[in-house]
Amino acid sequence: MTAPARSSIGERVRAFYEELPFNYHSSVDSAVEHIRQNPVPLSYPDLHALLSGGAVSTVLEFGCGAGWLSNALALHYDVKVTAVDFSARALGRAEAVADALGLRERVDFVHSNLFDFDAVQPVDLVISLGVLHHTGDAGAAFEHIQQFAGPGAHVYVGLYHLYGRREFLRVFRELFEQGGEPLAFRHYRQLDDARQGDPEHMRSWFRDQLLHPHETLHTLREVAQWCLRDRLEVISTSINGFQALVDLAALFELEKDYERRSHQANVIEQRYFPGFFVVMAQRQ
Repeated sequence: MTAPARSSIGERVRAFYEELPFNYHSSVDSAVEHIRQNPVPLSYPDLHALLSGGAVSTVLEFGCGAGWLSNALALHYDVKVTAVDFSARALGRAEAVADALGLRERVDFVHSNLFDFDAVQPVDLVISLGVLHHTGDAGAAFEHIQQFAGPGAHVYVGLYHLYGRREFLRVFRELFEQGGEPLAFRHYRQLDDARQGDPEHMRSWFRDQLLHPHETLHTLREVAQWCLRDRLEVISTSINGFQALVDLAALFELEKDYERRSHQANVIEQRYFPGFFVVMAQRQ
């Protein structure tokens, strides 16, 4: 994709998040309470294990949004975090939450587009969750962010999954056709029980999942190719439930089953399964 086209996508995405950032709580206090409970171990057990091992002291997060992850890492894992985002509104909330938690000495917030950022020494861990697939070129975005991972450092990314997300999108596309956004939102509220107590938080997730101006879908095979190109080794993924990684090629076949699993969850069980996967890689 050409640089102007990529820039145009970036501007549309930035404007979308200025209206309402992703994972945005109705109040700073609500966000603080969520972070104090430490959501990392349950959602990302491999990341929790890495951070708990004491080998990570510096973290760089691209697309920090309202700051839940950067602030959570600084609070619970005693790391120094540089948090980058291009939404002024999201960063304003992230900073307010950091202030409320007394973390401003541990988290440095930077207002920058992902592709323009180039002002930090190599770090122990580079993170980008749910961001690369909203850029104009996810592969190029990965290549840019991984360069900040030092020798032996880790890169942790989360992306929409090609097979896992298509069924989720199909279900909601039909709902939009039948009853527009109100019907789609009503169904989304029924699926997403984790955010029932905070209407603004729920709305921020719904918008991000289903009203976003740009997204792309990816596979573990694709991410593994990026890693090979950039001299990184895949060491963990949610595709196999964060189990020990013995045969990476076998997981390329396993991930194709995510379409069936998505249908089972979203259609038969009526359970929230948006089709998202994470990968941890380490600098060779």
